[in-house]
Amino acid sequence: MDGERIFFDELKMIQDVVVNTMLSNEKKYDAVEDLLKDTTYETLYKFMELIDGYGINRRKYEIKDLENDEIINSKINIHNKCEEHLLHTDI
Repeated sequence: MDGERIFFDELKMIQDVVVNTMLSNEKKYDAVEDLLKDTTYETLYKFMELIDGYGINRRKYEIKDLENDEIINSKINIHNKCEEHLLHTDI
């Protein structure tokens, strides 16, 4: 299986997991905005875990700033930064 296929198969799994998780927790939310905030947070967090090598296939990916040739995630696990940069609720 080629790398592109593996990557997008894992993205689809992330989407399926997040959609099903959020649907099962939908009634906990009073505001649609909070539901959407947490849905996007969970999706982005899981995507960052995938990049960091915590996906099903354990492949690690690099995020490169093409303007200055810097690998953004060379020294950090970017999923650990989600909490301090992305909005989410405590539900």
